[in-house]
Amino acid sequence: MKLKPNFSRGAVLVLTIIFLITAVTFEIFELSSLPAQFFGTLLGVVITAIITVLLLQGQTKSEESRERNLMVFEKKQEIFFHFLTQLNTILQKEELTLHLSHDKTLEREVNSLQDLLFEFGFLQMHTSTETFDRILVCVGNLMEESKKIKQIENKKEQDFELYYQVLATDFFAIVSLLKLELYQTAPTAIDKNQLDRIIRLSF
Repeated sequence: MKLKPNFSRGAVLVLTIIFLITAVTFEIFELSSLPAQFFGTLLGVVITAIITVLLLQGQTKSEESRERNLMVFEKKQEIFFHFLTQLNTILQKEELTLHLSHDKTLEREVNSLQDLLFEFGFLQMHTSTETFDRILVCVGNLMEESKKIKQIENKKEQDFELYYQVLATDFFAIVSLLKLELYQTAPTAIDKNQLDRIIRLSF
């Protein structure tokens, strides 16, 4: 195993010497100018090697940066989608109180609010301060309207229509904010008239 590298090096050295002797013998190179040509060639090899190393280092850093950005993008997608799903689940809960009642356990009652707070933590890690604050406002609006509609005993179509209009407005505002964070593109405007029409037709 060790003989092969040594043999290769020896063969390269012997061939180099034979090449130099042949070049001088047949006057391809003049003996007096051979050292200058040798060092010139060696300098060119060294410069080429340095440039190659610098290019490879730059390419490696670029690939590492691209892979890291891809991983962050995929993680953001996962967290944003999970947040929207969790928000939907929480809005459908009857109560998010921290007080125990007779027919509920502590785990069932606190878990939804606790999950929401943790989702906020994950969200804050992957969004700007401005975006996060605006999302908090929208979530506050959604939870306030959700609480209002649940407290109305004899709900009318107008109550539901108002609730779903607020729900649609703030939910799509959150989606637009997350889209901006994720894809760095300006949020597209939602046709509110068509959205209100769909809500009215649902009753």
